[in-house]
Amino acid sequence: MPSPVSVTPKSLEEYRRHVGDQVIAEIEELARPLRGARVLHLNATAFGGGVAELLNSIIPLLQDLGIEAEWQVIDAHAEFFNVTKSMHNAMQGMYIPWSKAMADTWREVNQANADAITEQYDYVYVHDPQPAGLLHYIRLRDAGGLGAKWIWRCHLDTTEALPEVWDFLRGYVELYDAAVFTMDGYVKSELGPQLAIIPPAIDPTST
Repeated sequence: MPSPVSVTPKSLEEYRRHVGDQVIAEIEELARPLRGARVLHLNATAFGGGVAELLNSIIPLLQDLGIEAEWQVIDAHAEFFNVTKSMHNAMQGMYIPWSKAMADTWREVNQANADAITEQYDYVYVHDPQPAGLLHYIRLRDAGGLGAKWIWRCHLDTTEALPEVWDFLRGYVELYDAAVFTMDGYVKSELGPQLAIIPPAIDPTST
């Protein structure tokens, strides 16, 4: 089952000297209607990657704004990570011999984790291809998707994705209510969900 990740508390006030009063006020105003909302972020690892670094900053700031934000990482074995490493490379244009066994491994881990997610949320963010199948398997038992809006957050350039891998993944990510990419140029033109572009940022308070 997915495991919760603890984060160090942060205050938006720490950023005032970097961004100024107006930006802080705008963030607080935008967050006001979301106070009390339950937001879950799901990804594959708690350490050692750009997504983990982003979430270590984002989650405590959401909490500081009164949003009930959680971060969980999926439970997976070594073979799954071998498969998703190949998938990651294929999504960026590298040829890999995609096989039924690889697809089955990915599906099995996603289904096992989906079966363990039972709480209700307002929004669920799923990061990158590794856990992208979660929504499919949750909807097999709960058509309402735990009452949440589901967002797939892709941090990869998918424009040159290997067709057989993209065709496999596309059937899962098109179930999402929205998809978020880093740049316009990273988006597959035929992707179905509502799209948004949110570039990553470096946390000026990180050491």
